Amino acid sequence: MKKSAMWVGCAALCTALTLPAMAAEGLVNIGGHIKGPVLSDNVSGKAMVNGVKSEGSYSAGTYFTSHAFIMYVSKEISENVSVEAAPDFWNGGAGATPSLGKRMGETLKDTGGSTSFKFQELTVKYNLPDYGVQLKAGYMSLPFTQDYGKELFWGEEKDGGRFTLYGGSWHDAGLEIYKAFELGNVSLPASLYVLNGNKSSNRDNNNSRAVMFHVEPQIGSLKTFGSYGTGEWGDSVALSTGTLINNPALDGLKNKTFYRWSVGAEYAYKAFKLRGETAGSRYNDNLVLTNGNRKNYDDFGYYGKLFYTVVPEKLTAMLHYDNFVRDVASANLIIKEKYDTTSFTMQYEMAPAATLFLTLENGNWRNNDIATKKDYVKFNRITSYVRVTF
Repeated sequence: MKKSAMWVGCAALCTALTLPAMAAEGLVNIGGHIKGPVLSDNVSGKAMVNGVKSEGSYSAGTYFTSHAFIMYVSKEISENVSVEAAPDFWNGGAGATPSLGKRMGETLKDTGGSTSFKFQELTVKYNLPDYGVQLKAGYMSLPFTQDYGKELFWGEEKDGGRFTLYGGSWHDAGLEIYKAFELGNVSLPASLYVLNGNKSSNRDNNNSRAVMFHVEPQIGSLKTFGSYGTGEWGDSVALSTGTLINNPALDGLKNKTFYRWSVGAEYAYKAFKLRGETAGSRYNDNLVLTNGNRKNYDDFGYYGKLFYTVVPEKLTAMLHYDNFVRDVASANLIIKEKYDTTSFTMQYEMAPAATLFLTLENGNWRNNDIATKKDYVKFNRITSYVRVTF
């Protein structure tokens, strides 16, 4: 593990050292996003796990968290062909983040863990200027929601809310067909995606494709956005052998369907800006009970963010409310986990693209709708951290 981390670290260092020189020669365009360091992370609260209560306060100290360094690399191969990559270097743990079903302080992890690596995006673009169309193929972070897909939350808070991370994300491999329409005074960018169909991976094994449609109508200062995707989530091919699954109990999964939807809007007026989104999904027969029966997986959530510019280009305040509900299989029951989180963040621009954040967060996470399962965690959290984007 240590050798692996060393090699990844060396690769990251070499890349960081060589790419600026290449960029200076006009070979590539580069940028980066450094998440951290987290300067302080303090939590206090109480929890219940299977009827046992606990409470307390704890601190994670100073650390780097996930997505510690994301590099953005692009290169124009020709007038209409370009490539883009977003290598993502992880170094750290979850810090003091509480967790439903864990005692207070139980989630406190070693934040000096080994470095890992993956791609957030890896795509090739091809423009068709005569038709006003852009094609993009590869592994993408889809704009299923703006907060996650457009990476807005990265510059607004340390971590996205449970809605954004659990209900608003969609990574997939496939093809995007993009075209911007103008209908009178309405701007209407639209994208059609043909995808593998797995919301969190770059492969899906049912020999079929999913589709997602995304639009972003804008009228003046009012921006709206919406997405709808559907496909089959079940596997019909065994990854270890590449052969068809020959198991009557699993064979029917290859035809199991899912759908996902989201809508949202953003409006700016003078020093204020308001953005909100809501989304939901259903995966038919996705949850397995201990008796072997299958039940649908559903989730639903929304968030609202209100921004106020205290000092232009220097100090911004953000109030954020996040709500998310999802189904979880527990023995022969389907439990609904509920996450309510409210946070207030001050963002201070220390220098261009270098921001200091101070966040006060209150969480009420629970699954106590069923008498036999009354877990909850109620907490307050104060975090300070730095972000640099270049």
